[in-house]
Amino acid sequence: MQHAIRRAALTGALLTLCVTALPAIAGTVSTLRVMLHPYLAAPGEFPAVARATLEAATGRTLTLSGTTRTGALELDLPEAVSDEVAGALVKKLRVDRGVLWAEPVVAKVAARSAPAVDADREPGRRLLVRLNDGATPDWPALLRRLSTLVGTPLTLVRQIAHVYVLETGSEQSIGTLRAMAGLIQTQPEVRYADPVRRAATFAAPDDPYYPQQWGLHSPLAGINVETAWALQPDLHDVTVAVVDTGILPHPDLVGHVLPGYDFISNPDRARDGDARDPNPRDEGDWSAGDCGGAEYSSFFHGLFVAGVLAANTNNGIGIAGIASGVQILPVRVLGKCGGTFEDVLEGMLWAAGVPIAGVPPNAHPAKVINLSLGGYGACDQAMQETIDLALAQGSVIVAAAGNATIEAADVAPANCSGVITVGAHGALGQLTSYSNFGRRVDLTAPGGDRPVPDLIFGLTNDGPTVPTEPSYGYAAGTSFAAPMVSGVAAMLVARDSLVTGGRVLDLLTGTAHDWPAGSPCLVPNVCGAGMLDAAAAVGSLLPGGGAAPAGTTPVVEYYRADLDHYFITADPAEAAWIDANLGDIFKRTGNYFYAWLDPANAPADVQPVCRFYANADTLINSHYYSANFDECLAVLLNWPGVWELETASAFYIQTPDADGHCPQHTLPVYRFFNARQDANHRYTVDLSVRRGMNNRAWVAEGAGQAAVVFCSPI
Repeated sequence: MQHAIRRAALTGALLTLCVTALPAIAGTVSTLRVMLHPYLAAPGEFPAVARATLEAATGRTLTLSGTTRTGALELDLPEAVSDEVAGALVKKLRVDRGVLWAEPVVAKVAARSAPAVDADREPGRRLLVRLNDGATPDWPALLRRLSTLVGTPLTLVRQIAHVYVLETGSEQSIGTLRAMAGLIQTQPEVRYADPVRRAATFAAPDDPYYPQQWGLHSPLAGINVETAWALQPDLHDVTVAVVDTGILPHPDLVGHVLPGYDFISNPDRARDGDARDPNPRDEGDWSAGDCGGAEYSSFFHGLFVAGVLAANTNNGIGIAGIASGVQILPVRVLGKCGGTFEDVLEGMLWAAGVPIAGVPPNAHPAKVINLSLGGYGACDQAMQETIDLALAQGSVIVAAAGNATIEAADVAPANCSGVITVGAHGALGQLTSYSNFGRRVDLTAPGGDRPVPDLIFGLTNDGPTVPTEPSYGYAAGTSFAAPMVSGVAAMLVARDSLVTGGRVLDLLTGTAHDWPAGSPCLVPNVCGAGMLDAAAAVGSLLPGGGAAPAGTTPVVEYYRADLDHYFITADPAEAAWIDANLGDIFKRTGNYFYAWLDPANAPADVQPVCRFYANADTLINSHYYSANFDECLAVLLNWPGVWELETASAFYIQTPDADGHCPQHTLPVYRFFNARQDANHRYTVDLSVRRGMNNRAWVAEGAGQAAVVFCSPI
């Protein structure tokens, strides 16, 4: 097998960049651009309730001065502010669920060319401790108190963004470290604590080429993925769409590829004898001089990207993927001589779950969409609208910054609002010789650069034109930095299914670590917030959203695969019993919403939720829930002997009005019916799940066009 340096087909030439010449890009901001969620307001509208929410979040009067063509709001600030202050303001807006994206409006900068082992048996000494926001501890005093609490001396090793690493005086078993973490997180200033395995050994996979993947584990420029794996080993089958050249079979991707689709509309470009079809196989993108005169071999770019994301880990072969538990949804949009944005837009929408005429619905809408592609020019209206619609379905979108050593603001979709734009750094922690740069870059991730050992090692195919045998090879480009960010985004979604896209962006940028001393990337607005740190990002997000809203409890969801049934419970004791006794049958999906068990702790307008059960003898074997008194009564009266009332108050929750609108500070809960004899229902607040159930032809039930049954507090 040859490990040749393969051409990165969509990433451009590896040009030389004189990074010492990168300028500072600074200024002041007087306007914020905000796209509201379509469920809150129609594009271009700024209702009073939205104005009040945004002004409360920013602490400033916001004056609507205009709208973009795609309906984003131009909101003037009372006075101009610095870049730093503007960044803090948009960060506050991004976490609001009524906001799809927010950004400062800045003057366009002219484009410039510039020259393993069993982890639980491995002892450790370290703990990750996340303090509450605003906490400014007296560390000597806090360490003395925590040391007394856990019964062993603790020292402060270092800080990773908001997370602190503490070390015990001697090695401890993982069980002991877990117990220590449990004690530490009882302290009022501590939000979260977890044991940390030794980075050199814990979660290090047995994949033979893992040592060559410096981007995952290098202390200088790697993403610290082993600690992230320790913190979030379960990805709940999160779907990540690779909108690219398609996919090929590879032994290192077995079990992680969903049925995708080929959206290339030109048969000649597709090289498969037809236009759009259900087979996203990569037929090769070689050129015999008919693509602008250049001759080159096929690269199989989509396969390489998919491998960076999801190659099987600890399978004894090949490489390790960033997030090997995810499911890859291959969406083919590029073929011979690249592709067109027409096909790209359709592929993106389908990946997000939006119906496309003439194409079967996507039953697995993507929580993360990876776009390692692009073209020169502005983000036009169609592209921005597509991105807004995909975001509205609950997707997180990651885009490569491009490889032309120019401003990323001049490359789409990297310059579109709402996407996470990724530049590339090399093994020495410097911006690579080819990466685009500038204010539009959010952060960098390992993308590889010459010499060969500093390139990215991944999955490919030996075929010089059409595919032949699966193999491995080297490549470089922002195309391969982007899926590293997409993989960490998938970890964050798995860690908390209610996390917003804006929160994902803030976690990734807020925990990125600095470039080495002397790097021109330390100049503001040149290379983004820093280099990707998977461990810090994942460690900064509490599992399951952390503490529930005051007085509430999570309503957790389970799935039974043999029956294709969903089940929810708000009873902690029942959930614990299921986990302990039926865990091999009922699996937690990672989805949840909040409700009250005691109406005394709830708002006055909450309603009790009745819970019915029809047993297997009725050929149903399922549960039904409703907060509508008339529905509960109808079930009780019309199906005696079929549906048994288990409780009239499984939990308490607020309900929508007749149009399906929920009160402020709540999320709509959608109900779906499978329309089968077994009469199973699913309840979800997740927009991607909602789109997926629609595409699976489950019937939406509830108030208003959106079919809302409950309103969950947040």
